[in-house]
Amino acid sequence: MIWNRSFLLIVFLTLFAAPVFAGSGVQGRVAWRGELIEGIIVRAYRAVADIAKDRPVSSSMPSNQEGLYTLDLPQGRYFLTASNQTGELEAGDFFGYFNGGPMHVPADGYRNVSFSLIKIPQEVSSKLSERSGIYGEITHQGEPLERVYLYVYKDSSSGFKGLGYFVQPVERGKFRINLPPGDYYVLARKRARGGQFGPIEQGDYYRYYYGNPVHVTAGEVREVQVEMLERLATLEEEVVEFQGIRGQVVDEAGNVLSGLYVFAYRTEDMTGTPDFFSEPSGVDGRFELALPDAGPYYLLARQAFGGPAEVNELYGKLYAQDGRLQGVELSQAVSDVTIRVTPK
Repeated sequence: MIWNRSFLLIVFLTLFAAPVFAGSGVQGRVAWRGELIEGIIVRAYRAVADIAKDRPVSSSMPSNQEGLYTLDLPQGRYFLTASNQTGELEAGDFFGYFNGGPMHVPADGYRNVSFSLIKIPQEVSSKLSERSGIYGEITHQGEPLERVYLYVYKDSSSGFKGLGYFVQPVERGKFRINLPPGDYYVLARKRARGGQFGPIEQGDYYRYYYGNPVHVTAGEVREVQVEMLERLATLEEEVVEFQGIRGQVVDEAGNVLSGLYVFAYRTEDMTGTPDFFSEPSGVDGRFELALPDAGPYYLLARQAFGGPAEVNELYGKLYAQDGRLQGVELSQAVSDVTIRVTPK
């Protein structure tokens, strides 16, 4: 066959001169107790309830020898899991759940999401009992973990924010909770600073139980073994350009304040559970709050996480110069603001 040179030139230009679109989604690493794991598939779901139904909207190729994976996704919010099997997991399988869900994927670019995995333990399905409920042990790398809060939720619509249906302090690892028949989501959290409220920070422990929702029937007590994971900075290195709000928290005199959370709301009334929240401000008063879209967002800073503000708690909203609430729009990749707080 004889090829026309003009035709070949057109093909060449089409292949190599066309614009390249970066795409969007999530990417990162998967590891078990510090060992990078090959063959793990990351799945994205629209809702937590879809996890148990095995209804992902998209799945990655298996992670490579370096534990790296990439999952292409359109802009949106997703709940993410990682495992080496499809369908019901068995003892010895790997499982991971992204604790910061839902993950907000930008229109262009990849968010870094890495997973610390657990191995599914061997469990007894149920035992007969006069009072239904759950029992089990909370561990970290095979050893009982002390002073943990076990949370029970009746559904996943809240994103597991707040206390949910029931919360149980667990002092020495073992627990038993009486529950009426039904389906429950079980999570455990241990914060280094203590308390039942607040985000999970680096050095804290957390776990979404792999077998959620747990189905409890009358006259049955289900075994629930919860292996906790520590949130590590080494698996959270950001690989995409930051999109959101950066700024500083100060007092009336302009002195920087550390240890305050910044909450972002989509509406001016700023009531109820915030849509997004930051890590505590640093020693320089600086904070960083990743956000998925242009907004606008209404901001407040406070010391406590959850519940009404207490007397003398440092608290303040972001106002414009004319004294009205200021809604921040992300006209650029980053907006920088200053929030002034006073004792409530």
